[in-house]
Amino acid sequence: MRWPWQSRVERRRVRSALPGELRGRLERLRQRELGLASGRRVRSTPLALARFVALDLETTGPHMDRDRVIAIGAVAVAERALAHGDAFAAVLRQRASSSVDNILVHQIGGQQQLGGVEPAAALLDFLEYRGASLAVAFRSEFDATVLAREVELTLGIRTPRRFLDLAVLLPALFPGTPNDTLEDWIGYFGLVPIGRHDALADAYTGAQLLLIALDAAQRLGSRTTGDLVDLERAQRWLGRRR
Repeated sequence: MRWPWQSRVERRRVRSALPGELRGRLERLRQRELGLASGRRVRSTPLALARFVALDLETTGPHMDRDRVIAIGAVAVAERALAHGDAFAAVLRQRASSSVDNILVHQIGGQQQLGGVEPAAALLDFLEYRGASLAVAFRSEFDATVLAREVELTLGIRTPRRFLDLAVLLPALFPGTPNDTLEDWIGYFGLVPIGRHDALADAYTGAQLLLIALDAAQRLGSRTTGDLVDLERAQRWLGRRR
């Protein structure tokens, strides 16, 4: 049996083992997160002014309860425009490269994995990049779970899961469509993906889909990020996700 206090002790131990510069940045990040605890400021932001972060992860496998992050890709959508200059990409250094089958999926070779960015630094860089923005992903439960676990194991903190799921939001905005997979939605809107199973390329596709969703949401009367979150929650409550 594992007591709750054991997890707190373990997280404190992880934080204490970080280099001093990272500990300082992490503490500043935690203080900012405390200031956002109520979420009111984020929820009240008009969609026309809001910044979102479309996110995709490449991992060592498909199991969100145990696989690790290999790469993070993110593209911002700010003020209802795709911010090409506001993007993030990092390959996290692995202790051992993933399997050949896994490498064939994401095309991040063994040497590239072994020579990646130190994980604590890469994850902290991403959290600072994301800031107070809502993260957006397709089937976001996977990305949110893997990212939260990786951050806790590597940085010793728990982060709020500020995520929107395009797999839930798009059917709410475009009801009656037969689309199920990300590829279905890409084809439905006639998008031309710049690549697949590449973190940054998939994040870019997610950002394009988010722009379409934001336009549809505003036409239906959504005005703030809180309205968008409520729409997604209502769709989840109805059990309508394709």
